[in-house]
Amino acid sequence: MEKVNNLKLDILPTEVILAIFKYLSVIDKCQLCQVCKRFRLLIYNNIEFWKYLDLSPFGEYLSNQDLFIIAKTRWKSDMEGHKLDLSGCKLIASYALEKLVEMHSNFQEIHLNAEPRYDNWRYEIENDDWIKRQYFKKCSTFSKFGRPGLYQRWKITKKSTQSWKISNKSIQTILKGSVKNLKYLSLGNQSLHPETAIVISNCSQLVQLDLSGTNLNNASLQDILSHVNQLEFLKLLDLELSAMTLMMVSLLKNLRQLHISVQNRSIISAKTIADMLKNLKKLVDFRMNQTMIGEVDRVVIEGLSWIFCDGPVEDLTSILEKNKIKNGGKIVEQNRSPLHHLDLSPKLDIYPRGQQRSTQIEHYITISNSSLWSLAVNHPFLISLRLVNAYAISAEGIDGLLSSLQCLEIFELRRWRGTELDPLQKLTPTFCPKLKEIVLHGIEVANFDEWTRDENSTNNVTQTGECRDDKDRVLRNGGFQDLEILDLLEVSTFFKKHFDIIVKNCVKLCKVRLVRVGDLNFLDEESEWMDI
Repeated sequence: MEKVNNLKLDILPTEVILAIFKYLSVIDKCQLCQVCKRFRLLIYNNIEFWKYLDLSPFGEYLSNQDLFIIAKTRWKSDMEGHKLDLSGCKLIASYALEKLVEMHSNFQEIHLNAEPRYDNWRYEIENDDWIKRQYFKKCSTFSKFGRPGLYQRWKITKKSTQSWKISNKSIQTILKGSVKNLKYLSLGNQSLHPETAIVISNCSQLVQLDLSGTNLNNASLQDILSHVNQLEFLKLLDLELSAMTLMMVSLLKNLRQLHISVQNRSIISAKTIADMLKNLKKLVDFRMNQTMIGEVDRVVIEGLSWIFCDGPVEDLTSILEKNKIKNGGKIVEQNRSPLHHLDLSPKLDIYPRGQQRSTQIEHYITISNSSLWSLAVNHPFLISLRLVNAYAISAEGIDGLLSSLQCLEIFELRRWRGTELDPLQKLTPTFCPKLKEIVLHGIEVANFDEWTRDENSTNNVTQTGECRDDKDRVLRNGGFQDLEILDLLEVSTFFKKHFDIIVKNCVKLCKVRLVRVGDLNFLDEESEWMDI
């Protein structure tokens, strides 16, 4: 009988190898080309492997010549549906992009953001978790700035960093050759002219659009939104939106993701945002930052809910019974998709990063337990929840929400300075077994020992060692088994013993930042992230 250890990857059928290779990054494909002649031929000759060129990981050193060589050798003349991501590739000149369009046009996907993208919009793809981890490890944006639009204490630098700017003429040239087929476009932090907005409005097949920080006025935004009615993903961060623009957004019935900034409370009210959200029935990802509109409860309770809830939730059946339709006594049917991602943060980071010394302005969001109870009932399938500088909520409300979020993978909670909050009881592997990212600023946990519980401390595992569910699996193995990112600030009861056990047990952990935490010797809030 042939030994198992004689099996090798290169003896697998070609179909199987190709099925594996399609999940690999550009870097991995290039490395595999050097393994053997068969791999090189399979990768070089498969057009599908090179349709989507994500060159943003090479942004620091990718030159014009490199771009031409890659496009010439990997893209065939008869290829259609090109996808190109050059976000953060600051060495690429505008004329090089125009030259590229002379050789290849009719793009399906174009990303020309001034900085590498923090998140990857293609989150439905199975290998997205891998992609995200690579960005966490390599992308300087993550460790220096956090996610876009979030307040930080910027370091004072002698020379302002010049961001990558592409000429509007070049952007228009690229878009004009792709207006009929372009579906994915992001131009974050590029300085766009109204003439460029007209060209964007002609791309009627757009599904994803990111115009964050592009300086476009509301007239240009409204013109674009009136023509791209197939949009499913829209990002308008760092833009001063008007009520009319939000009304145009509300007409995009297929919208699944919406990220906006609310910079001027004299123009935008909580009611305006709530009325917009009521019409977006398919929305699963909502982010609202730079918020200084006062009460956020109205946005959550009226805009994002379909069942009214005014108290702690113990039995969902009783809540449903209270919300019966009078005609026939039937229970109200859910008329909107449950949220998977919610991010609420206040008026922060409003001055350009390029300034030699950026001014710090902080604020808070007024959100109460009523919103937390509403989320628990209406959106129990939340995958990520971020609340920054939250004010007027209690530990009881947070615990009540956490107890219903069994799918939660990302949890961020930052306490507004000067407010008091009791330690959380239910931020534990028992209630949130799938957590991958934990961010706590000024938030205490009642018992961090629950995070490091070992297999001898539980009886929930069967005698055969099998786990009945995710909770049992976590309890058997100890702690948050999927944890990748841990960020703690001003947490007094988290000690070195907890940290040591987490590092040992959480094999997926890759990024850690600890500032003024227990007996750990990290004192500076600007401490760099640690790679584990």
